Amino acid sequence: MIRFDDATLVLAGRPVLEGVSLDVPAGRAVAVIGRTGAGKTSLVAAAAAAVPLVGGDVTVLGHSVRRAVAAVRRLVGYVPARPPAWPPCRAGEFLELAAAATGLRGKPRRTAVAKALDLAGLADRATDPIESLPDGAARRLLLGRALLHDPQVLLLDDPFSGLDPIEREGVEAVVGDAQLMGRTVLAALDDATVPPCFTDLAVLQAGRIAAAGGCSIDAFPSAAGRRFRYRCACPGRAEEAAAVLRPLVGDVRVADADHVEAACEPARVSPARLVAALVAAEIPVSAAGFHPAWTAQLLG
Repeated sequence: MIRFDDATLVLAGRPVLEGVSLDVPAGRAVAVIGRTGAGKTSLVAAAAAAVPLVGGDVTVLGHSVRRAVAAVRRLVGYVPARPPAWPPCRAGEFLELAAAATGLRGKPRRTAVAKALDLAGLADRATDPIESLPDGAARRLLLGRALLHDPQVLLLDDPFSGLDPIEREGVEAVVGDAQLMGRTVLAALDDATVPPCFTDLAVLQAGRIAAAGGCSIDAFPSAAGRRFRYRCACPGRAEEAAAVLRPLVGDVRVADADHVEAACEPARVSPARLVAALVAAEIPVSAAGFHPAWTAQLLG
C-alpha cells in the first residue's frame, strides 16, 4: 500500500531522510518512533506528498509522490502535528470547505461533515470559531478533516499530543477501525509509547530505518537479546520484592519503598514469571509493567 524506495529528503540544506526503504502493507497500522530529530515528521510528510523528495520515491497504491501528487493526495488523509495558520472561520465551515475541495457534494458532503464534527466532539459547536477551540478539539478537528473523503491511507504525525485519556482512546479507535477495514495507517509517535491499536513498529534513527517488525516485544527483531526495565509496585515491600527477584534476573534495584525494578531479557525470564514469583512469596503487586514502555527503551 505504501512503499518507501530509497527515499531521500533534504530540508534547509540538511538531509532529514537518507535512503529510507520501508513497505507498509494494506490493513496494517505502523507506528514510527525515534529520538527528536530522527526524521519522523518528514517521513509522514513525504508519504503525503507534502514535501518534495530529492532522491528515491514513495508510492501510495502504486502512485508516485514525485509524479502523481494529485492522485496521492486523493488517496490519503493527512494529519500534520502542527497545522498551518487556521483560517478565520467556524469549525463547521472549515469542514465544509475541506469537503468541497475533495469533490464531495450534496448529501454525501453533509453526511461527511456531520461525521467529522461528531468525531471531533464538536457536533454542538459547529458554529464556534476555530481559534476558540481547545487544543484537543482542534487536533480532533484535523483528524475529522482527514477522514472526510474516506481515504484508503491515514497518515498521522504525533496524533496523541495534547489529548486527554478519553480523546486518546477515540483516536486509538479510529486507527484500529481503519486497520480492521483493510486501510493502511502510518503514524509518527513522538513519545515512543505505542498503543495496542498498532500492528507494526519501525524505529527511525538519523533519517534511516534502524529496525522494523511486529509491534510486540516478542515479534520485534531488535528486542531479542536486550534487557528491559520492568517495574513492580509492591506497597511498602520493595526491599523484600528485590530479594525475591534477584535470583531470577540478578540486576534488580529498589526505586523507592513501594517500587522495585528488574532488568530482564523477556525471552529468558518473562515479566509474568517475575510477577508470579512475587505472588508466590506472598508479596502484593498492585501494578507492573515496563518502565518506561519497552518501545521507548529501544531508543535508549
